[in-house]
Order: sequence, then C-alpha cells, then structure tokens
Amino acid sequence: MPNTDRLTDSQREAIDTLTAAPQYAGASKLRIFMQLPAKHKAAYFREHFLVPCIATVIVIALCTFVIVRIVSPRERPALYAAVVDSSLPLGEAAKLEQSTEHELGADVIVDDYFDTTKDGISKLQTMISSEQIDVVIAPPTVFKELASYGYFSNLHEALPAAEYGQLHAYTQDFRGFDDSQLADDVDDSGSGKGAAEPYGLKLERAGEWHRYADGSDALVGIVANTKQQANAQRFIDYLYH
Repeated sequence: MPNTDRLTDSQREAIDTLTAAPQYAGASKLRIFMQLPAKHKAAYFREHFLVPCIATVIVIALCTFVIVRIVSPRERPALYAAVVDSSLPLGEAAKLEQSTEHELGADVIVDDYFDTTKDGISKLQTMISSEQIDVVIAPPTVFKELASYGYFSNLHEALPAAEYGQLHAYTQDFRGFDDSQLADDVDDSGSGKGAAEPYGLKLERAGEWHRYADGSDALVGIVANTKQQANAQRFIDYLYH
C-alpha cells in the first residue's frame, strides 16, 4: 500500500517557493529599481519614486524663488510719486505715470493709494523712512503736516538755481522739524518748530498737472532722503510745462 503521508515533488517545490525569502528582501528601493528588468522599471518608478521626486522639485523651486527674491529684490523705479487724498481724479494717476515715463525714459510709479482718513499717513511715513518715495503731491493741510515732520527738502537748495528762479513765485513756506531747543519732556516734539522754508510748490499753475487734475490746490515737494533727486527735479520741471 503506498505511503500517502509522503510529499510529492510538486508539493515540495511549492513549499520551497512559499518559504523562500523574496528575491529582493532587505534591498533598498533604489537597489531594487536598478536590478529590475527594463520592462518593469517604469511601473516601479511610478509607484515608488514619482511623487517624492515631484515634491522634491517643488521644494527646490520654492527655495530658489525665495533666495532669488531676497538676494535680488525688485529693481526700484527711477521715480516714485505719492499722490495723497485723491489729489488726482480716479484713473488719472495711470495717465500721468505713462506720460512721465515717456518724458523721463525710465520706469515711474505714480501711486494714488494714500488715504489719510485710513492708513495713508502711516503708509507714507513707512515708505519715506525706507527711501521708497521721491516726491509727494498732497493737499495743503496734509502737506503742512508732512513738512512739520521734516520729510521735505528746501526747494531753494533741492532745485537747480535756474529752475527755482522760474518757479519761485509758486513756492509756499512751511515750518519744518527742529528738536534742537527741546526740553527733556518726553511729550515734547520738534514737529513744526523748524524755520519756515519753501518746501512746497503750488500746482495751480502747473500746465502738465492740469491735464489730469483741473482745479486741484495740491502742492508737490521733494522728499528729503530721496536718492533720485535729479529725476524728482525733472518731474517737477515736467509738471510746469
């Protein structure tokens, strides 16, 4: 009688297959990928490497973008003009910007988003402190306040003699900033305690200005810490064409 407890050759082969260690057991995914037949590489790559590779590329791209922005900030325009409290009608700032760019042959920004009933003064102070603004156009009351903080250049000194001589009739004096005579009182301030100087130019007779703002009583002044004084001079000269 045959022994039924004895395994056949096919049964032994099946058991050996099941108990044998996988071909790539313990190997890294990269090593497995390198050892796979060519026809299986694409599927294995999609399953195990595609998503991590895409994520890595995105992270590298973002890091590169941030580093480039920090190392190479946006180039500053040749002139930045701040227009305060709707001294220009809606849409006219863009037209003045375009015509000034054509006149100067360089990038110009005419920014009319300065509303002193909201955050206009603090925005101006921040941008002036960081040397981002070259000229300011504002109504008389706002211009007086800004002049009292010492934000404007004396036009007699800032403009070429010939240009100042032609525009002298349109200048307006304002008291500037002077803290040299202050006491130690922490509440005391030098705002408006400086000598009255010609910090502003009335735009009522500025021909080019009135192409965009009829009837405006605004004044224009050159910011004291501008690094673009020559372009500020040219801008003022252009407004009085």
